[in-house]
Amino acid sequence: MTEDELKALRESSGLSLDAEGNFFVHDEKVEHARSQLVLTQGMHRAPDGRWATRIGREWGYVKVADVAHFVRRIEPVHDAAKPGLLRATLTSGEEELIDGSSFSSGLDDALYVTLKNGEKARLSRPAQLSLMPWMIEDERGVALELDGARFPLR
Repeated sequence: MTEDELKALRESSGLSLDAEGNFFVHDEKVEHARSQLVLTQGMHRAPDGRWATRIGREWGYVKVADVAHFVRRIEPVHDAAKPGLLRATLTSGEEELIDGSSFSSGLDDALYVTLKNGEKARLSRPAQLSLMPWMIEDERGVALELDGARFPLR
């Protein structure tokens, strides 16, 4: 297969990822949990900067509606030496430590965090709701209050 043929196949993958983290192939939702996980774990930036997913040695472009990473679960670490530290479990299964200052809000009041690779990840609704005990709103705006520290939402 020529490089041009391979490029054409990658361009026509029909893969897309909606704002809630659901994959679609030619507008048909990927229902199989293991297939969804494989597609999620394969997400990466292609050499041209666009999103793609890899399965084995092969990869194809993915049309991403919002972000390519999603937080399934998040919880405070409560480390006195590092106030505001949270443990996030991504939909890929990876865990990452998140600083409370990395939160921002977006469309439809969705919450986002910045990952260590600099990419943004959107919190799932259950993950977002799990933070409610630490969310405050006052005259200064909405913030996350953890371990005696206040982290305003950007």
